[in-house]
Amino acid sequence: MRSLSKSIPLMFTFDLIILGLSTAFWYQHFNFPKFYGLPVLIIVLTGLAVLFLKANYKIREFNNTLKNTYLLFEGIVFANIPSLGLLYFVQGVDVLKFFVVNILTVFIALKLYRVIFHYWLFYIKKVKNILILGTDKRARVIADEIQGKKALRMQIAGFVEVNNTEEFVVDSKIPVFKNIEDLSQIIEENDIDIVVIAQPTELITTITNGVEFYKMPDFYEMATGKFYIDEKTITELYYQFAKNKTLIYDFCKRAYDIIAALIILIVTLPITGITALRIWMTDGESPIYTQTRVGIRGKEFKCYKLRTMYSNNYVPKNLATGGYAENQEQDDRVIPFCRFVRKARFDEIPQMINVLKGEMSIVGPRAEWDEVVKIYKEQIPYYNCRMWVKTGWTGWAQINQGHCINNEDVTEKLTYDLYYLKYRNVLWEICILIKAVFMALGGRHD
Repeated sequence: MRSLSKSIPLMFTFDLIILGLSTAFWYQHFNFPKFYGLPVLIIVLTGLAVLFLKANYKIREFNNTLKNTYLLFEGIVFANIPSLGLLYFVQGVDVLKFFVVNILTVFIALKLYRVIFHYWLFYIKKVKNILILGTDKRARVIADEIQGKKALRMQIAGFVEVNNTEEFVVDSKIPVFKNIEDLSQIIEENDIDIVVIAQPTELITTITNGVEFYKMPDFYEMATGKFYIDEKTITELYYQFAKNKTLIYDFCKRAYDIIAALIILIVTLPITGITALRIWMTDGESPIYTQTRVGIRGKEFKCYKLRTMYSNNYVPKNLATGGYAENQEQDDRVIPFCRFVRKARFDEIPQMINVLKGEMSIVGPRAEWDEVVKIYKEQIPYYNCRMWVKTGWTGWAQINQGHCINNEDVTEKLTYDLYYLKYRNVLWEICILIKAVFMALGGRHD
């Protein structure tokens, strides 16, 4: 996984300094116990982790919005809680004033930096000129992504026609250069910073100093966090997937699945127990139900869930218009108090049993209902590829896009799933799980 922005290390370093200096200053100011190094270290590390999980370092989507301001404040609050608990329960220290002033100091400093960074990013930073080799579908797709992500600070300087093709392009206002033999001259005259190769050609014979060259699928991944799907990239992914299978990764992932599942089951037992009892008291039916889901290599299994709907037969209202599931906000089958249970994903806690049985993983593509999988396999190219690995309780697609029901959204979700397949590793999967938990606790994991 690579990033197009070099601003992330700078922002990360600034956050580290502010978290450390502010916490150390107020810690000494209130004359707390001498072992201040540990609480300060915990706040700094927790703060950086929380800010990362709340997408503060996702520069391609950076913007100075009210929502991002709230997420920054929320992250700083979460960062202080572990150390405050340590100080209060272990040392009996009155930490309320420290809690308030440290949060406000860090928040004001980090927010001020982000305001300045936002102004620099959108009004001062040099806009990079992108030259796209090709005028085909790939060229159109990457051009759409570049034009749609203003925070990348990139603009399309032109397309270069390759192999005398006459395909469509995105914007008629963008010039199309006819002679790829003049590539060096085109790069120099248009002050090109990056060349994206959308259509392969054998006519590239000169490498210009200071200019970065990327294959379109690689550039697409860095710009979007998604996998570009076509016949060639799927073939490459298959060979990479088959070649990189290792016993060490499989062992570590299985150990991680078992440990994480047990922790989640134990920690959430009071919540799931009370919820299950209340569901049973609502209509007298079992609070646990199973549904046939499709897992690795298309193998079906019984997936456990907390029942959050009144006991009845499932008939989607929008089936006639191509819908295979209900929108949660419009679904009157949901037991009223269970709407937040569904948003927080507490109804899926029993899936930890499937994880312990080895039918699912903590992180992976979503385990879909067998009836909709039959439809998706027929209508969405390469949908089967997501079944190369175990389905997951959460995943890269779930935390980026959430639950979706129509073909267009499911097709996009597949690009996230295949991106996960390409770059999966246990450390990244731990980060995905932690972020999913934060989103669930905030009721934002749809």
